[in-house]
Amino acid sequence: MQDKILLGFLMDGEKTGYEIKKLMENSTSFFFNTSLGSIYPAFGKLEKMGYVKMDQVIGDGRVKKRYSITQEGRKHFREWLAENVSLSKIRDDVLLKMFFFSELSVEKRCEQICSYIDQLKKQADTLTALKEKLMQYDVDKYMLKTLDYGIDYYLFTHDWYKRLLETLEDEK
Repeated sequence: MQDKILLGFLMDGEKTGYEIKKLMENSTSFFFNTSLGSIYPAFGKLEKMGYVKMDQVIGDGRVKKRYSITQEGRKHFREWLAENVSLSKIRDDVLLKMFFFSELSVEKRCEQICSYIDQLKKQADTLTALKEKLMQYDVDKYMLKTLDYGIDYYLFTHDWYKRLLETLEDEK
């Protein structure tokens, strides 16, 4: 999947790995993120496959690698984009912990859930602020839709865990 997101970010022009990492932090990081250390090896593979090309430019007194997508890369990306999607499995560390919650005291369970509820609210607020900021610009409507999904997801999850907390507090 990392190769697809790199190709996607190159669809509108050449970028460095660092620029893509920054773009991810401000857009896709709530549903897909990767480290800077894995971006450059992925670019190496994409370059070997003929999907990107790399040019070295001097900027700020150092050599920077700038990547651009080739026609073959554009074709490959659009073919992937056109494929039917399959259902993704939920992977959630909190649900995994909760599966084994009977091993913790009720107080510790409540403490962990309260902390998680706070994190969920902060993330929903962060995405809401980002959406408001982006709406001032000419941003692709589908990019904004992914933000709507993220906001709705974190608010739903927040509310679900608040209801769980109420049942846990009844156990005290």
